[in-house]
Amino acid sequence: MTTTLPLLLASASPRRRQLLSLLGLPYTMGVSPIDEEAVQERYNGPITGLAQWLAEHKALGTLTLAEADNHLVITADTTVLLYGEALGKPRDKAHARELLLALRGCWHHVVTGVAVSRSSDGKPEIYSASCATPVLMRPYSEEEIAAYIATGDPLDKAGAYGIQHPEFQLTERINGCYLNVVGLPLCTLVNLL
Repeated sequence: MTTTLPLLLASASPRRRQLLSLLGLPYTMGVSPIDEEAVQERYNGPITGLAQWLAEHKALGTLTLAEADNHLVITADTTVLLYGEALGKPRDKAHARELLLALRGCWHHVVTGVAVSRSSDGKPEIYSASCATPVLMRPYSEEEIAAYIATGDPLDKAGAYGIQHPEFQLTERINGCYLNVVGLPLCTLVNLL
């Protein structure tokens, strides 16, 4: 999709804002009005397609907002997949600990779905794709988990971790796009723009 429309990033994620800024393109901010949990409950496709499907639904919701008029809307969703199950954001600190223990020493996939959309003659026009990155967690200790949770960082992240955290280096290896694991694969986004 090639356009001269201004960009609207529909995301509350500060990480996505930082990453989009790396492209040097001007944009405004918004938030998709959808209830992610309710939308996710309706999904019945393969688990690897969940993030892209959610990004598309965030786009549909955002296109209903007045602020999306005459804008190219960017939406994204990141899921962490472990043994065929999606690990969402933790409900609380105890759940964050459970997720981090489950991931410890294991390979998993981080999948980010990205959608670029606009309203064309009153109809939504959505282009989407996803990026998957295998990640191997190192065998971090219980003490490291407790210290990381105490920072509050894992509470707003899928899988309860941020790979970019400066003090808790929990990964041993990634095979693919680092920015995807942070939350916005710029290579995927640029191809959609």
